[in-house]
Amino acid sequence: EARGLPHIGPGALIAIASSVRPTAPSGPFASMASCDVGVFTSCMCLIASLCTMLLGIMFVVLRLEDMDVHFKHCEFLEEDCNYYWRGVFSFRPNVFFDVWTPLFIGMLGTSVHVQSLRFCAFFDWFLPHNYMQYAFFMLVTCLFANIGYCGKLGVILGIYTAVCFVMCVVARLSKKGDIKQVQTKY
Repeated sequence: EARGLPHIGPGALIAIASSVRPTAPSGPFASMASCDVGVFTSCMCLIASLCTMLLGIMFVVLRLEDMDVHFKHCEFLEEDCNYYWRGVFSFRPNVFFDVWTPLFIGMLGTSVHVQSLRFCAFFDWFLPHNYMQYAFFMLVTCLFANIGYCGKLGVILGIYTAVCFVMCVVARLSKKGDIKQVQTKY
């Protein structure tokens, strides 16, 4: 008994240590403690896809901003009166894919987690089902739907999407198989 403290033997320390039970985290950080790399990666990819969809909307709006529909100066049957309109709204593959790629890729990526955006069974053919497919999808999103659109914003979003690509690879290497669905109400 040193300085007024009782002497505790080794048997008593073992008994005390065995009676201590770890407690589950509580409070505002409890859900973060239970988050795994799959859920975190899915959240990042959902954000990237939502931002890509918004980037596509902004790109179309910017293309339409300075466009005028000519009526007064056109003849009744004039072939190229509203030529610039066809530069946005056309089924020519070179125009269609150039203008609408970010919007459709963003919508497709968002529909991985938001079921109501799956307009038909056709979407299921293109949606990733595991993290390696998701990594490939994020790489395609980065290279073909982000970097070339809306200036610096597209480049910044492309960098974020490239980070999502890396996180998908990390999730796959962490033995995560199927994509963890982010629970949404829609």
